[in-house]
Amino acid sequence: MKLTKTDFVAYIDAPMHLWAIKHNKLDEKEIGAYVQHLFEQGYDVERYAERYIQEHLIHQYKAKPEDILLQPTHIDGEFEARTDVLIRNPETNLWDMYEIKSSTKVEKVHKYDATFQSLVFKKKYELGDIYILHLNKDYVLDGVTNLKELFTATNVTEITESLKDEVHNLRYEALEIIQEDDPQNVLVCIRPKTCPCLEICHKDLPNYSIYDVNHLTASEKKIRDLEEMGIKSVLDIPNTFPLTDKQSFQVQVAKNGTASIDNDAIKSELNNLVYPLYFVDYESFNPAIPMYDGYKPYDQIPFQWSLHVLEHEGDELKHYEFIEIEAIDPIPNFLKALQEVIGTEGSIIVWNETFEGSQNIRMGEIHPEYKDFCENMNNRMFDLMKIFRDGLYADPKFKGSYSIKKVLPVLVPDLSYDGMEIGEGATAMASWDEMVHKLDENELDKKNKIREDLLRYCELDTLAMVRIWEALKDI
Repeated sequence: MKLTKTDFVAYIDAPMHLWAIKHNKLDEKEIGAYVQHLFEQGYDVERYAERYIQEHLIHQYKAKPEDILLQPTHIDGEFEARTDVLIRNPETNLWDMYEIKSSTKVEKVHKYDATFQSLVFKKKYELGDIYILHLNKDYVLDGVTNLKELFTATNVTEITESLKDEVHNLRYEALEIIQEDDPQNVLVCIRPKTCPCLEICHKDLPNYSIYDVNHLTASEKKIRDLEEMGIKSVLDIPNTFPLTDKQSFQVQVAKNGTASIDNDAIKSELNNLVYPLYFVDYESFNPAIPMYDGYKPYDQIPFQWSLHVLEHEGDELKHYEFIEIEAIDPIPNFLKALQEVIGTEGSIIVWNETFEGSQNIRMGEIHPEYKDFCENMNNRMFDLMKIFRDGLYADPKFKGSYSIKKVLPVLVPDLSYDGMEIGEGATAMASWDEMVHKLDENELDKKNKIREDLLRYCELDTLAMVRIWEALKDI
């Protein structure tokens, strides 16, 4: 049984993931719209990178046809590798290796990936420099895509050299894992939410597990210590176990089994609000390859907003909404429509100001004619989520999450995202992309259905904020 680069990356992620792959034990999951979107993003980058190689990289080397190997494969005993391109450098007579990645930087896994590749190919070729070819985070689209500027090649030769002994040993450890018939002693992952083989890695996981403790999985040692102690449930974490103050508070709330509510602090926060109240939510799309002038790789493109307005206390709630349905830069229409209904006074209430606030800054940069408006919105912004993030209101049912989808069922049980065709932001992103960029004009019914689903989803986000705010006021 061969160990490929993809297998090795799975082993680095978690040995049990590799075992599950090789023994056909991955969970059967339907590929959702967002996962499909990520696949397509990767394919897009690959296509552009292949053009970059053909139109720029090969010419840069002034290489002869026989000195260019596109997607060569080599097998070294039990190990198999395929890289994106090998080019013989005429100055050194050595083969330089390039690996295409869809990120804007070299990530840790890429270094191990490239080292694995180099160990295999060194058995057949005299390798020179090793590069990761990735997107240039500073590239800004201006007219036609400039392939030469879109990509950057980072030399990781020294890094792979420093990792070669470790990777050499790891790949043999990976081979041993593959040969195991019983995975009982194989190391599992520490992130159940994204685990591809949950039934194997985390069978019989409690409803509220140690992996739900905020940021605890950032410390693998602490997670492994708890696992060694046989502890899976939050309720079983010893009071003496080293946790941060926030983590300890979360665990204590879980053990108490009742909500912890700081009424005075919540009232103090809400008293900062100034009428009219504007409850606003954005939805956005972040293509790897910039689509419109002024954008960088993976820049968010806000395409939709929902707004609930309360002019004065006791007034009737008003609702406004916008969605771009044409394949154009949405920002001008997005902000123009928003500016028409948001006044210059009053609090702008969001859920997670980091997102809406950063989008306002970026939109003002791309379209400076709206910079003052965007800055004004940020100056008036109030983050409703911080009441939950800061522990002013904590409930065991939140399981340490500040997500509106965790908070809403507890504070407003009669309002729900259940049954919605589009029920979270990642699917909204992929659905808008499909509606605007992929469906033909003769698929109008489907386009209209997606549009309506997007509008209802975004509307629920802002209505949920209104209802949560009302619930907090009544405490």
